Amino acid sequence: MNSETENSLFIVDELFRKLFNKYNKLESKKFFSKTLDDLTVIEINTILVIGHGEEDKKMSEIANTLGVTFGTPTVTVDRLIKKGYVIRRRDNEDRRQVFISLSKTGKDVFESIIMIRNILAEKIYGILSEDERKVLINILSSLNSNFDEIFSFKNK
Repeated sequence: MNSETENSLFIVDELFRKLFNKYNKLESKKFFSKTLDDLTVIEINTILVIGHGEEDKKMSEIANTLGVTFGTPTVTVDRLIKKGYVIRRRDNEDRRQVFISLSKTGKDVFESIIMIRNILAEKIYGILSEDERKVLINILSSLNSNFDEIFSFKNK
């Protein structure tokens, strides 16, 4: 690998890290609202997973979406139930099946987080020209489509 390529790779790595760090800071609970002070970042992410889509979620779906073990969302969901954001119900026909949904308060929090995420995306989008927006969408789509193939996270 030549030094120009090494330098370019270093720059790309640095820019990605800086951008992700800045975005993660913006997305942290403190940026969202003082009304979310009782929620951790993992609780906020869990609310987002539960809130997406129309149907209730199984614990395994929540764990898979978050990319964590089954026990992690169980503890988090228990805390969210105590805080009044989430409802747990068992299937009437198969009591082993547990379904998770958002309470009214949880739905309000979900909507508020989505609104703030949209504002963040709009601000980022707003600093780019029309051509840059198209390029950004193409680059992000390409990275997203190929990420799992390139970086396999499955245990071997």
